[in-house]
Amino acid sequence: MLNYFTAKIEGGWGWRLSLGGAVVPGLVFFFGCFFLTDSPNSLLERDKFEEAKVQLQKIRGIDNVEEEFNDLAKASEAAKLVPNPWREILTRKYRPQLIFAVLIPLFQQLTGMNVFVFYAPVLFKSMGFGNNASLMSALITSVVNFFATLVSIATVDKYGRRTLFLEGGLQMLLCQFVMTVSIASKFGTSGNPGELPLWFSMLVVIAMCVYIAGFAGSIGLVSS
Repeated sequence: MLNYFTAKIEGGWGWRLSLGGAVVPGLVFFFGCFFLTDSPNSLLERDKFEEAKVQLQKIRGIDNVEEEFNDLAKASEAAKLVPNPWREILTRKYRPQLIFAVLIPLFQQLTGMNVFVFYAPVLFKSMGFGNNASLMSALITSVVNFFATLVSIATVDKYGRRTLFLEGGLQMLLCQFVMTVSIASKFGTSGNPGELPLWFSMLVVIAMCVYIAGFAGSIGLVSS
């Protein structure tokens, strides 16, 4: 949104505001860290039992957290009994979980999502949109990403991560197929499509939005 409005500043220096504006959320994160408290698990690991219980009560919003607190304390004690946890995670019985934990973020990058995140304005400009329209289209995809994440958070406990993962993966696959065939039919091997019709540009934009919604509701959720 900031890029969209600063692009209209005469003289072409608006990009400096967009780039400099990134310091604002950075400062919010930095100073916000001073107000963050340790998690109950972290406090238990350092034998701060009373503080951990108080923090758990704040998180749950109730005073009766004995059962959950005892479970956390037992898990913490069991974890301390492992002599070499970093070596233990490399053993055969934990190998499937380790491989899965590595492959999820790997394939998250290989889906091509970063292309839409970082190069959305360039992609939309290639589809025939002007500079400002390209920035607005990128804003639209970001909004889709945001709301699709909210929907997945609200439904993940009902349907399960596996169901969302499979549905989102199929959704992304179909949208990638549509975008690939559409762009290939117009750009060919020369990379010069000429003037693109509006319906074609809108088709690609819709496919991108559906693709991003599928990512936010599946891989983005599972990897988090």
